[in-house]
Amino acid sequence: MKNIFGDNSDQDLIKAVGNGDHQAFEHIVDRYKNALYNFVYRYLQDRSLAEEVVQEVFLRIYKAAPKYKPANNAKASTWIFKIAFNLSMNELKARRRYSRLTVDRAGEREIPAGMQVPVFAETREMMEGIMSGLRLLPENQRSALLLRVQQGFSYREISEILNATVSSVESLIYRARQHLKQHVCMEHKE
Repeated sequence: MKNIFGDNSDQDLIKAVGNGDHQAFEHIVDRYKNALYNFVYRYLQDRSLAEEVVQEVFLRIYKAAPKYKPANNAKASTWIFKIAFNLSMNELKARRRYSRLTVDRAGEREIPAGMQVPVFAETREMMEGIMSGLRLLPENQRSALLLRVQQGFSYREISEILNATVSSVESLIYRARQHLKQHVCMEHKE
């Protein structure tokens, strides 16, 4: 059975959702659930929290769809990822406030469990270095890099999501890549 929404643009689907079309909403969810989860998970490094944030993103899309008006012919995907970015930032802020209060017996802050990804043995060390390096990046650099590399957004789209200029985004991505290279090289030497 062919999906009637398969060729519709995201903006058409969001408009249909705003008009109460539940199938259009399901199609938006199917279209974006994996990409959003991957972005949010790599940003927050917590599977269950990423799932919660993605659910909240879809809830916000559903509630905002009747009022949705794209700014400057922006893609709907930019709007969707902006929601995901903002919710992820809110979670990081909440986590920081909580981590200041939560101290274990040794006086060290709790560190969330690392990512468990099945990879070949020879690349596991490199992946761990990259993931470790991502966690060390400033939030704005990490989000810009993930939006560019993982999601394939243009610099202009990333600038809209992050509320930054295009030149700032270029600089953030350049610095993030430089930091990652340095971190991975330093870990590889040890």
